[in-house]
Amino acid sequence: MMRPKLLAPGGSLEMARQAFLNGADSVYVGAKGWSRRTAEYELEDAEIAAIAELASSMGKGVRVALNTLFSSGEFSLFIEKMRAFESMGVEGVILTDPGAMALCKEMCPSLEVHVSAGANAINREDLLFYREIGVDMVVAPCNITVDELAQMKREVDVGLEVFLHSNTCFTYLGKCLMSSYFKYSSHVDEVGKDHYWGSPNRGGYCHRVCKARWYLDKRQAEMRNEMFLVLDDLPSYVEAGIDCLKIQGREYDPELIGEIVALYSQIVDSIERGDFCQRLEAFRGRIEKLSLRRDRERNSRTSRVLEEAERDLEMASVA
Repeated sequence: MMRPKLLAPGGSLEMARQAFLNGADSVYVGAKGWSRRTAEYELEDAEIAAIAELASSMGKGVRVALNTLFSSGEFSLFIEKMRAFESMGVEGVILTDPGAMALCKEMCPSLEVHVSAGANAINREDLLFYREIGVDMVVAPCNITVDELAQMKREVDVGLEVFLHSNTCFTYLGKCLMSSYFKYSSHVDEVGKDHYWGSPNRGGYCHRVCKARWYLDKRQAEMRNEMFLVLDDLPSYVEAGIDCLKIQGREYDPELIGEIVALYSQIVDSIERGDFCQRLEAFRGRIEKLSLRRDRERNSRTSRVLEEAERDLEMASVA
């Protein structure tokens, strides 16, 4: 049984360093204007090159997320990006658009292509389609059970990646349009890339309006956006042959990410040794403590983006 790779966020050079030192095999970063995050959590090409150099020196890898959807006029820019990342020694890119995946495999064959969770590959037929266009890895959404993942892995010969530490959504990732009702505008930057504020799918970001207080018939209605953690099922993931285990969190403190990576690396070691069950409750206690810190940081971020959405809505109503 192959040990799964451990993938961590690389929101900065320091975060990447912490992830590598604590056991991550690779980190993923977001290209400025091309990933589903705000600009403050994305990186310029020079910053990505620095992380790629660090990774190479430590025998590690870097993947770049360009997991938004592109217009026809943006594909020439996309190809330039791919060639630049290939020359940096980046191991792969994370994409949502099937056309972009096929084009990348044609133009930059040394780059691995990973299907973003936002593509919602949720069954065997989806995996067969992506394998046919040449992808190397499919990132499964959090909504899929371990039994479904095991069946998909048995039936389709393509890499499969799952989240260890993320957040669920009341709908599938990439299918929610709520943010665009609060804020929606676009501008073209100096190189010709179009940015759509309010649409994570087009290079903006999610305002997490599902976390606001919503009421139905005077009763509060909650939309699911909960923490997603894998612990008890992790041995089943390893047994199923999952190729990569992913930790989410480019927006968190680098030290926190380092601690989360270290813990999951120790958990995978424990599964390989066969003493996971004996150490399960100790692992659970450590995860709960780290999760409380993670939630504090996430809730602070959520409050800021909700306030921004409310201000934009108020300004639009006055206008």
